[in-house]
Amino acid sequence: MYRLVSRTPIGIRFGDYVFSAPVPQGRFTLPPRSAGVYVVLMPDPSWGPWHLQPLFFGEFGAQQETQMTAAQQMSCLKVAAGRTLFFAVYAVPQSHGWAISQIKKELIRSYRPISNLESIDAAAELANRLYSLEKKMIEHDTALVLALAAIGQMVQPQPEPRKRIVGFRPDPAGSRSTRAEKSKSSS
Repeated sequence: MYRLVSRTPIGIRFGDYVFSAPVPQGRFTLPPRSAGVYVVLMPDPSWGPWHLQPLFFGEFGAQQETQMTAAQQMSCLKVAAGRTLFFAVYAVPQSHGWAISQIKKELIRSYRPISNLESIDAAAELANRLYSLEKKMIEHDTALVLALAAIGQMVQPQPEPRKRIVGFRPDPAGSRSTRAEKSKSSS
């Protein structure tokens, strides 16, 4: 009986690159005497088909250490929030070792993993966004102050016009006859 064998490599795909099957952090080791790109993953049901979201893409090689900083490691752990981290590797043939950085940059551009975005470029982009938000807030505050001032003008009570007294006045102090009498008595 013939067995049906799939020609699709078993592993997780990012872009045009098929990485190894993800393994939990505790069982992960980099392949000896090889170079390539690795990915740090966390469980996320909104990602498919593996339900693993990439948090960080890094590169490794026979002569170099992994390039994950302590800040990036902490970022991965914070985002994972106690969930198990997984790792997968894409080994690059020695003849294509120059392409490792290009592959990593391409994957970062495509998937925008949060721990890779901790770089200077991401900080500058975040600063620009923050500046534009602050500018919009100042514009909104100014518009709000103007609107409240206009409403205040409309709501202020208008001064009441002075009322004239109609009818007989008991005190004739303001009448013309008393003024005339006062002027005669003073002469």
